[in-house]
Amino acid sequence: MRRFGRILLWLILLFATFAYGKFQGGFAAWFMFYAAVLLAVYELGTARYALRDAKSERRLSSLKINAGQTLEVDIVIEIEGRKWPLPWLVVEDTLPTRLLLQSGSNRELHFPGYNRKLRLTYSLPNMPRGKYVLGDTRLVTGDIFGLTKKELVHQRTDEVTVYPKIIPIPYWHTINKFNIGHTNAQNRMAEDSSNVIGVRDYAQGDRLSRIHWRASARTGSLKTKEFELHVTNDMMFFLNRSEDAYRGGSNQLFELAVTTVASLLKHASSKKYSVGLTSYGRERVTIAQSRNFEQYLRIIEHLAIVQADGADEYNDAILREVNHLQRGSTIVLVTPVLDQPLVQLIGFLEYRKIKAELFYIVGGRQLNEVDLSHMGKLEMLGVHTYVVRDENELEDVVRGPISYASNG
Repeated sequence: MRRFGRILLWLILLFATFAYGKFQGGFAAWFMFYAAVLLAVYELGTARYALRDAKSERRLSSLKINAGQTLEVDIVIEIEGRKWPLPWLVVEDTLPTRLLLQSGSNRELHFPGYNRKLRLTYSLPNMPRGKYVLGDTRLVTGDIFGLTKKELVHQRTDEVTVYPKIIPIPYWHTINKFNIGHTNAQNRMAEDSSNVIGVRDYAQGDRLSRIHWRASARTGSLKTKEFELHVTNDMMFFLNRSEDAYRGGSNQLFELAVTTVASLLKHASSKKYSVGLTSYGRERVTIAQSRNFEQYLRIIEHLAIVQADGADEYNDAILREVNHLQRGSTIVLVTPVLDQPLVQLIGFLEYRKIKAELFYIVGGRQLNEVDLSHMGKLEMLGVHTYVVRDENELEDVVRGPISYASNG
């Protein structure tokens, strides 16, 4: 309807100037008519041919990055076929609301004229964790008088996954005394001759590398090396996603908790530990323990979108899942809440020979006497307590737990 109304107005203008030229006559009257004709042709050409054969392509520096990194966006516009001069062109990339504050300039004004190629480049620094969909690209142009505007929308969707920030952890002192002798190490690429504890008769299927040639020559029959059994940790991470636990605190406190879990998982996975995750939020997610790298990727994918939106009690989630853990497993508790019920629960788990390690997420908050008392009780139970204030200090935190004297 707007287009029809615009055409009707131009027809009225042309008819009026033509009638005026016929009635008035003279150079000025007819000049107005011919000027109106030229202007109408220009406006019609702009409406019809501007951006008619325009194409655009969006290139992203990566579709998968870690939180805190920068996403580079490059949009290339190419105008093919019939060329119509563009006095101005606005290029706008559609971003999710959460990323609008990250963008320096996802909207830019160009004066292309007869240029066939244009480019819009912008950056999204310090990307927050999550999954984001970058939407359509809008091209808007018009005439030099501002009478006509033409918009072209190139529909597209690019999904960008921002994984949690991972702090390199070269060392984490975690030993489960309940696990010794229960779980054999997996994915061992070669035997360590320093761990030979004896020899036995050769059995069909033994590898040649395991034959003890000196013992075989001495006894006259093939002997096979017996190696010491290696043990490893089976770890289940419990992330506190209770909405009440983070109420009153900033979103950075939960981000610190997620960063802590992701960093510890990365370290444990690199050590070939069996890892799993329990994450009770709006949906209950439990990822079973495994050493497969695909399992680690599955956990990281979940941590990319996880939010503090749970209604379940953290202690209830722990009790519900520990019964399904492998014998000798270590549970790693990551929580911003340390209270008496949690201390009692950890004591109950220790009684059942389930080792626990606690990462207490405090952010910038100072520890009070109640915190120190709870930590002292956990220390008497033999539970390692790590106080996490800042992600940049995480590497130093896991080098060894801090000792706290109990006040009660």
